[in-house]
Amino acid sequence: MDRNNYNTKQRDEIVEFFSKHRGKCFSAKDIIKSGEIKSGEATVYRTLSKLAENGVLKRFTDGASACYQLADSEECDKHFHLKCEKCGKLIHIDCGFMAEIKNHIESNHNFYVNLGKTVFYGLCKDCSK
Repeated sequence: MDRNNYNTKQRDEIVEFFSKHRGKCFSAKDIIKSGEIKSGEATVYRTLSKLAENGVLKRFTDGASACYQLADSEECDKHFHLKCEKCGKLIHIDCGFMAEIKNHIESNHNFYVNLGKTVFYGLCKDCSK
């Protein structure tokens, strides 16, 4: 059996956590602080990494930190994202103006944007106060 795809109790526990919180993004620290996971800190980090490698989770990173979301839908590949550099919150944005920006980049600059991986970094409303 391929150890990389082996279903462990810890893996199942983390997938269940994300299934309960569909559409939301969490860092390893968020998951540990939630108290919903019994696994140790190192196991959580290692399991998140493996789940992202295997395509079960989507990973969003700013180089210093990462947050994860269940990759059970292709909807996330159809919009831009905003990530707060202070609290780590990930905001999904799907509006007409952003579609105009995407179209402009593609038609005027001959560059095709990978929406699922496009993240704008800054501060959310709560952290900018």
